[in-house]
Amino acid sequence: MGKKLYRLKYMVDAKDFINHLLKKNINFFTGVPDSVLKNFITYLSFNKKKNFIHRITTNEGSAISLGIGYNLSKNKVPLVYFQNSGIGNAANPLYSLADKRIYSIPMILLIGRRGYPRKNDEPQHYRIGEITTKFLKILNIQSIVLNKKNYKSQINNAKKIALKKLAPVALVVPMNFFNKLKKEKNGNKKKLEIRYEYLKVILKNKSKKDAIISSLGNVSRELFVLNEKLNFDHSKTFYSIGAMGHANQIALEVSFNKKNNTTFILDGDGAIQMHMGNLITIGKNSKKNITHILFNNKVHESTGFHQLANDKIDYKMIFKACGYKKVFYIKRTLELDRILKRKPKGLIAIIIDILPGTIENLPRPTKKPDQLKKSLNL
Repeated sequence: MGKKLYRLKYMVDAKDFINHLLKKNINFFTGVPDSVLKNFITYLSFNKKKNFIHRITTNEGSAISLGIGYNLSKNKVPLVYFQNSGIGNAANPLYSLADKRIYSIPMILLIGRRGYPRKNDEPQHYRIGEITTKFLKILNIQSIVLNKKNYKSQINNAKKIALKKLAPVALVVPMNFFNKLKKEKNGNKKKLEIRYEYLKVILKNKSKKDAIISSLGNVSRELFVLNEKLNFDHSKTFYSIGAMGHANQIALEVSFNKKNNTTFILDGDGAIQMHMGNLITIGKNSKKNITHILFNNKVHESTGFHQLANDKIDYKMIFKACGYKKVFYIKRTLELDRILKRKPKGLIAIIIDILPGTIENLPRPTKKPDQLKKSLNL
């Protein structure tokens, strides 16, 4: 990858953490990027030694399944990582396949704990933060909350338990556990524009009765900032701040109430990949005007600019195969402006190559979800 890493502040060194896992003969890593595990994943992604296997997946259930496949074929303990919000996606293969009463698969789950303690995070993470260890207990998975002083012995213990019980064991990672790493920035060789500039164009061209359903992460934060800056109310905008990959299904059902107006879906490539089957549902059932905009920056931006499971997908072909009436592929805000000025009808997709990143010091929304819901009129 050719990117230098700099250690800025010592907490638990991601390199030391991974090296200890390797010493314990744990050398298969798979999962979905998470901000709590950002530096752990960054080290895995940019390490040139390749003395381990690392696979980023589209969703947590897929990661568990890869881990199962690795154990069945290699008879070794895999490590599967993800954010605690992904436990729901991971649950099905955990209890229906990996459970000790089914196929008895020993594996280590490395779970980043967002939303705990409550005061240090966003509202959408509070509930899962509170119940993370309880949720794991319901799934009959023993959990160990890591601490910085004893993490090596905790890793050793987790592997022993997994092999003894022939079952998954979870290592729960608190926020601010790993040391901070900084990557050198690459120049914008393709002269692409950031998503924020495209959002301005969308808001300029939408009518007052059009609805916008935005995916989680920076797209919703940027959209909120722009609505406030332009003095627009939030009644026609739903910020899907959680449930990665499901914003487009919310939008599909909202569209049936829009008569001749348009429902805009603002999606990210990581969200699309997580639940790509949703496009089939949209293509089959859409009867109204839907403009599905896919911001394609080829990374999981909000978790630390980690690579996607696959950054070379032909989205245009996929949208067409799923039944979208028209599909546009663009790289400039001027192109988006021309398309939206024509007020396209039916089910269309617009794929936009964008530069990863956002505006400087992007603020968090100043209104809570319950406040925004009260003003909704979709």
